[in-house]
Amino acid sequence: MGGDLNLKKSWHPQLMKNQRRVWEEEKKALEERKRIDQMMKERAEERAIQELQQMQEAAGGKKRMNRVDWMYNTPAAGQAGTTEEMEGYLLGKRRIDNLLKDNESAKLQ
Repeated sequence: MGGDLNLKKSWHPQLMKNQRRVWEEEKKALEERKRIDQMMKERAEERAIQELQQMQEAAGGKKRMNRVDWMYNTPAAGQAGTTEEMEGYLLGKRRIDNLLKDNESAKLQ
């Protein structure tokens, strides 16, 4: 008799391309589930740390400030050099080569 005509249909589950598509979707779902579990675990750890800090504050420990002021503070002057040098570099008045050479000569002395 005739062959299986369903094998010629695009929706047939025994076709390799459909099996591959199902396998890929299952793999994506598994990876997504692992990622969600990891995020839930991290959030649980953060909550536990936060609860411990609240208990410590209630017991008389120092109060922790949740601020982001450090993001807006200027960097320490010793780390980046003087502001004149940096501004000169940013404005194109000085070359970075000279800044590097000056730093190297200062280190040698």
